[in-house]
Amino acid sequence: MKYGAFLPHIGPIAHGNVQANIRTTAQTAEALGFDSVWVGDHIVTPTNIASKYPYTASGSFPLDPKAPILEPLSVLSFAAACTTKIRLGTAVLVLPHRHAVVTAKTVATLDVLSGGRVILGIGVGWMEEEFQALNAPFDERGALSDETVAAMKELWTSENPRFAGRYFNFADLRCEPRPVQKPHPPIWIGGHLGPALRRVAEYGDGWAAVVFSPQEFAERLDKLRERCAKIGRDPSTITLCVSPRGKRPEAMIDDIPKYQELGATYLYLAFFNFARSYEDMAGMMERFARDVKLI
Repeated sequence: MKYGAFLPHIGPIAHGNVQANIRTTAQTAEALGFDSVWVGDHIVTPTNIASKYPYTASGSFPLDPKAPILEPLSVLSFAAACTTKIRLGTAVLVLPHRHAVVTAKTVATLDVLSGGRVILGIGVGWMEEEFQALNAPFDERGALSDETVAAMKELWTSENPRFAGRYFNFADLRCEPRPVQKPHPPIWIGGHLGPALRRVAEYGDGWAAVVFSPQEFAERLDKLRERCAKIGRDPSTITLCVSPRGKRPEAMIDDIPKYQELGATYLYLAFFNFARSYEDMAGMMERFARDVKLI
C-alpha cells in the first residue's frame, strides 16, 4: 500500500504562516516515506449553499465560508519546488471550473517542473452555487468534463493537436511543452456513483474512491467491475485508491488490510481535518507513518 497526505491549504491550518506549513508538510511527508501529497479544489465558497454535499450524512458542506482555500495547482507548484521525489496529486480538480486548454497547459507545466510527478485526480463537481459564480454550466458538467479530458489528452499527446467538439475546438497550434509522463499524467477519477464509475471504466487510470468503510468500498468495486465487463476493460489496469472518511487516522489502521484484500494499492488522508494546529497535524502524520511501518 502507498500512502498520501493532504497539504494544509484548506481550513483553519491554512491561516497564519501557511507558506511554511505547506512547505514543511510536503517535506515532512517526503521524509516520512509518504508517496504523495494532495490538494482539494474549491475556487470560491458561497455563503448560502443549498446543494447537498455528498460526503456527510447531513449533506452540509463542513467548511466555513470564511476559511481559506488556496488554489490547488498553485499549491502543488510550490510543493514541487520544496521537494524532490514525492508525487503531487489533485483530489480532485473540478474540471468544469476551468477551460480545457488552460488546464492542459497548467498541468503539463507542473509535470515538467516537477520532473514528472503529477497525479491528476478529477471530478465533475457538486456545488451548483459555485458553478453559478463561475458562469459554468452545472447541468452539463458531466459532458463538459468528458470532453475536457479528451481535449487535454489531444494537447498532451499530439504533435499537431486538433479537436472539434461541442465545447472546445482548436487546430493549427502547438501546446508545448508536453508532459514528462507518457502518454500523459495518470488520470484518477473521483466519486462513487454510477456516472463516476462509468468514467473510471472508460478512461480512468485510477479510481479515487471516497468511502466510509471497507464494506462500502467492496460494494462500489463490484459495480465498477460490472462497468468494466460491459466495455471489455480489464479492471486490474485501474489503480484503486481509497480516501476513507468518518474515522480518525489512528482509528482506521485496522481497516487498511481489508482495503488491501479488496485490491486497493493506494490510500490518502486529510490529516488536517482532525488537527487543531500544524504541530498537531505533523505529529499525527508521524504516528501514522510509524503505525503503517513507513519508518
